[in-house]
Amino acid sequence: MQPDFREVATSIGCRLGAIIDDDKIHRCATELHPKKRNASYRTDGRRGWAKNWETGETVTWHEARSEGRAASAPMPSLDNRRAEEAALAKWAAEVARRRIAEAKMEPHPYLGRKGFPKLLGLVHESLLLIPARVGAEVVSLQQIDADGDKKNLPGGRMSGASFSMGAGRLEILCEGYATGLSIKAALAGLCLPSRVTCCFSASNVAEVAKSRRHALVVADHDNPVAQFDGLGTGEFYARRTGLPWTMAPDLGDANDLHLSAGLPALQNLLLRLMERRRRAA
Repeated sequence: MQPDFREVATSIGCRLGAIIDDDKIHRCATELHPKKRNASYRTDGRRGWAKNWETGETVTWHEARSEGRAASAPMPSLDNRRAEEAALAKWAAEVARRRIAEAKMEPHPYLGRKGFPKLLGLVHESLLLIPARVGAEVVSLQQIDADGDKKNLPGGRMSGASFSMGAGRLEILCEGYATGLSIKAALAGLCLPSRVTCCFSASNVAEVAKSRRHALVVADHDNPVAQFDGLGTGEFYARRTGLPWTMAPDLGDANDLHLSAGLPALQNLLLRLMERRRRAA
């Protein structure tokens, strides 16, 4: 028996509530983070797709055609789909640039919760903005509310996009913005000039790493995922980079380690990573 759309989406860790089959993109939760909306889907009831942004996995689905039932309209051609994606990406980039231009440097509750109450961030209509850049070009952005809910602009290009802080020969790749802030603070405390690059998701760490072969990776320590042979998402994609990597000893990310055990604990983790690279050189 052919699986239905919910089963297909669930197979990659998407957690759907009431399915809206209006052929528009909708956000949904994941099994790993059921209180957040880190996945997307689109269906018209006869065909659809789903994407888990945490793992980078995508699935497509077509309803089995029953005997005597008229065929649904054909899927758009590859050229049409690419044109639609390009138009959405262009719109998202324009929106991102406009919101960034309108934003003000202000404190934000999310930064306070993450251990940086005095830090100013780009704030637009109460949302903290994290620009997503490819090279020097802003292509999209991530918006974070006071509760830490993160949303990327629909249709915006995130693959290969990142946000970097600081400068130096040492570069660390990580997922989230708060994680990057903690790594940056730890390295500053060690008087090590560095560049910390936030990649927004574990799968995108592997994508960004393709052009950063000099970098090191600090992965999130996630719960095991069946489709990754029991590895957490962060570890799975960190291994795929082929770069030296590390992660916090307990579940969570570098910011969690910073808040729970203090900056010296994170500094020790980073120093051990750099020592492993030195010995391997």
